[in-house]
Amino acid sequence: SKSDTSLFILHRGSTIAYLLVYVDDIILTANSTTALELIIRSLKSEFSMTDLGALHHFLAINVTPNSSGLFLCQQQYTLEILERAKMLN
Repeated sequence: SKSDTSLFILHRGSTIAYLLVYVDDIILTANSTTALELIIRSLKSEFSMTDLGALHHFLAINVTPNSSGLFLCQQQYTLEILERAKMLN
């Protein structure tokens, strides 16, 4: 990506894949299940890694799939900040 050095984009024919890296965490998505599986196999052959399945949480952001795409929410993180600041009530 020209604007984010942690985001890698693959365009090959009609396939598009996005790989986002932050320290030792990775989010990988693609518009094709076959492409996604191929990329995961390729990464596993080069790096020691574990596939944790569908994305649920990343960098204090809760991720919930819905009919429109993904819903991103930081409610839990916000509650933790308010609790630390003794402002929860």
